[in-house]
Amino acid sequence: MAELSGFWTTGGTAGDQQTSYTQAQWSTAAKLLAACSGFEGVAPGYLNGLAGTVTGANTVAINTGGGLVDGKWFINDASQNVNIPSASGGGNTRIDRIVLRATWASYNVSVTRIAGTDAASPTAPAITQTSGTTYDIKLYKALVNTSGTVTLTDERTWASREVIYRQGGDASEWQSSGTTTYLATPIITQVGSASALASSIDVTYPFAFADEPILIVSIGIGVDTILKVSASSVSGFTVAGITHAGAAATAVAFTWMAIGPRA
Repeated sequence: MAELSGFWTTGGTAGDQQTSYTQAQWSTAAKLLAACSGFEGVAPGYLNGLAGTVTGANTVAINTGGGLVDGKWFINDASQNVNIPSASGGGNTRIDRIVLRATWASYNVSVTRIAGTDAASPTAPAITQTSGTTYDIKLYKALVNTSGTVTLTDERTWASREVIYRQGGDASEWQSSGTTTYLATPIITQVGSASALASSIDVTYPFAFADEPILIVSIGIGVDTILKVSASSVSGFTVAGITHAGAAATAVAFTWMAIGPRA
C-alpha cells in the first residue's frame, strides 16, 4: 500500500478517494488522530516517524510513519526512496526540500521533493500552504553537490500542542511580558541537560523556534552554583555558573526546558 491519505470524497476513485473506507482504514485514521493534538505535523510515536536517511548517492529513504497535513491524515507503511538529482555547475550545490504535500486536485497526500536552485550559496525553496488547494508540511532539507552526495537537515515538526493558552504582551513574541491571553500557535517543547562553566557555554536547540521561546533552567538542590543566562535567541542560549560567593564555578550539570512557537 505504501502511501494512503484521507478523508477525501467517496464519489470517485481518483487519487486516494475511496468508494467506502474499510474498517482497517478507519482504525488507522483513529490511531493517527489520537496521536496528534495539532492539525498538522508528523504523528509522534507512530511507526518510524517518517525518519529520513541517506542511503546512497542521490537517494534519501523516508521510513514508515504518518501525520496530519492541514487536517488530512496520511500514512506511509513502507520505506520509500526520494531521488535527489545532483547539482550542476562547477562549485555549485543545491538545497531541495522533502515535504508531505496534500493536493486537493488529485485527492492525495504524498512525500514530495521541492527542487531548489543550483548556486554557490543556495537557499531552500519555499513551501506552499494554501488550504483546499496545495498544502505542504516540512520533513527534510536535502543539500546535494555535483557528485550526488546528500546531507539531510531534519525539519519535521510534531503534531502535538501541549500549550493551549498563554499570557504575555505580544501575539507572537513569547518573551514579551504582559497579561493578555492568547490562543497558543502550534508549539514545540524541547528539553536537555548540560554543564555550566564560569566562562559560559552555548546551548543550541535541536530545532530552531519561530520566535524566542520561554526558557527555564534548573540546577540540583544543594549545589552552590548560580546559573546566569546572558543571551537567548530562537536557536539557543548562553549560560554561565558562579558560586553564591561570586567565585568561579566548576562544571556543574543543569537541565533546561524551552517552550515556544514552532518554525
